[in-house]
Amino acid sequence: MSERSHRAELEALTSIAAQVNCTQDLDEILASALRTTLEVVGVDAGEVYLIDEQTRELRLHARQGLSAAFLADEAVLGPGECLCGLAVDSQQVVVATDIESHPFRSRAACIREGFHSLMCLPLRARGEVLGLLNVQSRAPRAFSAADEELMTAIGNQIGIALANARLIDDAEQRRATLDGVMNSLVDGLILVDRRGRIEFANPRAEQMLGLPTLTMVGQTVEAVDGRIAGRLAATQSLPFPLQSAAADSDGSTGVEFALAAPARRTVQVRPFPIQGARGDRLGLGLLLRDITHEKELDEMKSQLLSTVSHELRTPLASIKGFATTLLRDDVDWDEASRHEFLAIIDQESDRLAELISNLLDMSRIEAGTLRLDPELIDVRPIVKETAAGFQALTHVHRLRVRLPASLPLAWADPRRIRQVVGNLLENAIKYSPEGGDITIAVEVLADSLHLSVADEGLGIPPEHVERVFDRFFQVDSASTRDVGGSGLGLSICKAIIEAHRGQIWVESQVGIGSTFHFALPLSSGKGGGEA
Repeated sequence: MSERSHRAELEALTSIAAQVNCTQDLDEILASALRTTLEVVGVDAGEVYLIDEQTRELRLHARQGLSAAFLADEAVLGPGECLCGLAVDSQQVVVATDIESHPFRSRAACIREGFHSLMCLPLRARGEVLGLLNVQSRAPRAFSAADEELMTAIGNQIGIALANARLIDDAEQRRATLDGVMNSLVDGLILVDRRGRIEFANPRAEQMLGLPTLTMVGQTVEAVDGRIAGRLAATQSLPFPLQSAAADSDGSTGVEFALAAPARRTVQVRPFPIQGARGDRLGLGLLLRDITHEKELDEMKSQLLSTVSHELRTPLASIKGFATTLLRDDVDWDEASRHEFLAIIDQESDRLAELISNLLDMSRIEAGTLRLDPELIDVRPIVKETAAGFQALTHVHRLRVRLPASLPLAWADPRRIRQVVGNLLENAIKYSPEGGDITIAVEVLADSLHLSVADEGLGIPPEHVERVFDRFFQVDSASTRDVGGSGLGLSICKAIIEAHRGQIWVESQVGIGSTFHFALPLSSGKGGGEA
């Protein structure tokens, strides 16, 4: 080999190596390497194929000196096809001085293209064939050992480029996956570097804090605390919540703070260290959880426990007090007094039993084990008997019952429907302390039976209307605080009606009164008897 040709080879290899090291554009590397290869080897045409990891097909990525017809036919080669497939399967260089006479015949497109000789070189990296480098000559060409050695050296450089490209692609895919996971978290996530500057904030953190990501990234934690300072609730005693959380080294308890804007919520922040592969600390993560609902539930349960304990003590105190009074040996009670005391004990015992029954019903509802025993029923007797029973208990309310002459039968549990009507009537009486009319009406609407209980009582503030059926919820206002009750009745009514595939709702105006409605699906049966 002459000094000039040897210098040309070295220049070619140097050029390709430089291209591999200075750019990450794989298509540019392949095109440049192919062009240099054809020049130094001195052939007409060539192409670079890469193997599809899924289908194992060879797909054309770089080419030179080829006709449009050849490209159309040879853009994709199936596994094992022609001399190209032989080179990939054997992982060896394949040389054909005369393509037509080669025992492993090439594809017809190579013959039509006028190729006479070719060399196929598998492109390997880390022991795996990633593609193929082909050079073809339209004139007869006997490829020498030097040609094969040069091609192999070039192929090694291209293999390095392919391996690098795969590593970059894998890294980008992992980063995209990680970004997708972090952006999809239901909790907010903020990543802080060692200098205390925010490197990342996901959309949930942006939503919770009411700050666009662009206004957080690149800023210090202190600066972001300053931006949310004006949005903290007036009751917030922690002026710098994110800084306080970042300073919590073990993150065992976290830091809680209340925001008044963009929406009222309570946020819990827990820090966690971000460590490198060698265990060195790279920064800090702040995980933000919206615990507003949890705090509300805790408050409701605390209120429930307080209310229930009070409601239990009251009848128990009465029962104990009057029973002790009756058992006194130093007093001879007359018959009227004994009867009055026993009546109070009986009444308070019923009140205690009702409270315990409500608590048991609520536990069944929460466990999903509320039982119904449905049958075809006429709701009129239920309404009339329940109303008559409550009328006997009040002298300041007038209960009006409006029933049609006949009603279709409903498929329902009569005991549970009686419980719902009773709860709604008791609620109407309780929240109408000044008395007034309470109207119970039943009518047929479309394919459902509609019942309503309307009072002329205190009414419900608009902000509480949507929550009166919530478990553990009670309207806490100056006008309702002394009414009493466990706050379980309406949530039990809702569960019972929904278990019947019905609906329950309320309409109310403060100072005017409330109307509770529920609708039950009708059966296909005939109407009931006369009223």
